[in-house]
Amino acid sequence: MRSTRRFKVILSLAALGALFATVGLPGAAQAAQQRHANLLVPLYDNADPTNWSRACSQANGASDGSWIIADPAHGPGTAPTANWAKVIKDCYSYHRASVIGYVWTNYGRGGQASIPSIKRQIDNWYAFYPGNIAGIFFDGVSDTVPETAVSNQVFYQTLASYVHARKDGNDEVVQNFGMNPSSDWMLRASRAKNADIVVTFEGSYNTPGMNPYTEWQPASWERRYPASNFAALVYNAYSSTDTPQPASACNRLKQQNIGYVYVGTWFSEMAPYYGELATVC
Repeated sequence: MRSTRRFKVILSLAALGALFATVGLPGAAQAAQQRHANLLVPLYDNADPTNWSRACSQANGASDGSWIIADPAHGPGTAPTANWAKVIKDCYSYHRASVIGYVWTNYGRGGQASIPSIKRQIDNWYAFYPGNIAGIFFDGVSDTVPETAVSNQVFYQTLASYVHARKDGNDEVVQNFGMNPSSDWMLRASRAKNADIVVTFEGSYNTPGMNPYTEWQPASWERRYPASNFAALVYNAYSSTDTPQPASACNRLKQQNIGYVYVGTWFSEMAPYYGELATVC
């Protein structure tokens, strides 16, 4: 952890003022009234220094800051690289965001046998970029193993516990379901086993029937938790006269109980309106 207060990058829409019911630190409902936006930004761009400078310097660092997700090789890769080390380290110079590492989990298909290899990826993130990784972004998460009734609860609780066991406090756990989970099992166990943030929507702005502003709705159980427990990743959100970004995001997402959001064009590039998002909202 780069300071006693971690900065995060998952676009926090509670910070988007009236956008979300509550935002800020997990469990801190009082942050809901703050007029700012934090960000959760997937930035899978081969460590382009221009993109990383924009992402880190223009993220809103108010409250608990923002998160940026790094992904050199569908995970940390097999060795650290100088270009990734530089952009990750430099991100902290702006005091607005912290960096978390990407780990693919394949929806639990590997079962308990895959836990050691996933733990090695987690260890590599912290070893390759020491002092600069504030947590782990688990992608490909699901309630059950696809096409089966096998529960993934123990699988993901084991991984969350492994990250939370770190003594340095760099233990943020983000789980990307990409859709509404069936229940709140990832939030109701214990701090050691729980996720800190759950991504309940990932999809294209213009997918028929799934527009995150007008057609997607959070599951009813999610309303029992503060918005700061939830995130949405929205891509293919191009700005136009009919659907100006980021104004459309700010005006239409306020009832969705989402505390963190990414709104952009694609994960390998910075949307031209990125710098406006926190200001407009």
